[in-house]
Parts: sequence; C-alpha cells; structure tokens
Amino acid sequence: MKRVAVLLIGLTAFAAFLGFSIVYESPLLLYIASAIPVFVVPFLPDIRRSQLLRPNRRGVEIVRLIGGGGPGWLVVTFPRGTIDWRCKTLFVPFRNVPTVETVSRDDDTALLTVLRHDLRLNRLKSGRIGVCLPNLSARTANLDFTVHEVNRLIIPLADIPMRTRTSPAPVASRNRELHA
Repeated sequence: MKRVAVLLIGLTAFAAFLGFSIVYESPLLLYIASAIPVFVVPFLPDIRRSQLLRPNRRGVEIVRLIGGGGPGWLVVTFPRGTIDWRCKTLFVPFRNVPTVETVSRDDDTALLTVLRHDLRLNRLKSGRIGVCLPNLSARTANLDFTVHEVNRLIIPLADIPMRTRTSPAPVASRNRELHA
C-alpha cells in the first residue's frame, strides 16, 4: 500500500512539473520533471529481485536434517506458489533452525537439490544463504516437473562454509579458564 501511494504521488508530481514546464516554458521545471522518475522507479512493482523466506509463515518450514555421519542438509519445505520464480535470488535463513533426524515425505513432494554453484554466499553474516533461482529454473527444463510444482529445496550443509554454520567459540576472560 505504501508503494502504491509513493508511486501515485510521484506520477502526480511528474505530470504537474511537466505541465507547468510547458505552460510557463521553463527549462528548470522540465529538468525537475525529468528527475522525478529516478525517485519513482524503485517503487515500481516489478523491481523485486530477491525474496526472503521466513520460517513458520505461509507454511514455510526450514529444518536441519542430520544423519548418516555427514554434515547434513538444510531442508526447506514450502507450499506451491510461495516462491516467486521470477526473482533472481531466494534468501533462506539457516541459523537457529531446528535439527531433525527425519523429514516427512508425501507423494506430492517435488524437490530440487541446490548445488554449490547455485548458492550466493554474500549475505552469510546475516544468517541467510542466497539461492540463485534462474539456475534452478534452468535445471528443471529437462525434468518431468516445472519449478512451479517444486515444494522442497535441499541444500547440503557441506556447501555452506563452516565458520558460518557454527556459533563462535566462547572467549575466556583474564582470570577464568574454559573447560571443554
């Protein structure tokens, strides 16, 4: 709603300055009118390039699956239609997610494994990992299902750098020892 209001105010201001520049034949008003779209463009509805999944909203579930002695998997389950596949990047929070040993499975599950080259690791400090959605879309071109049918993503924890997966080690003060 706020975006629509800003868009309407910007368009009204643009039309007003453009009209006044014609009526008063003022190049200054024309320059001002030409600068207004620069401030309106970020509020256009199709500007969205990324999406953030939030656990426990709209049926989104993010868990850490352990087992088999390996580092495990980050399993992201969501209802169909939750992800906007036109976006460039999907951000998934990976810190403070619950750890489970099994994940429920049903016949309608269509899953994609997120490979190392699909990951965008530039926001790791914020506790989120980015997934390149165009890569996943291109990979489904040869599969029996489309990205719009996908309702689960599996991310190997081995592909997330170790320093970001664990919490920092406690630091000892001057007069106290730490025992492991």
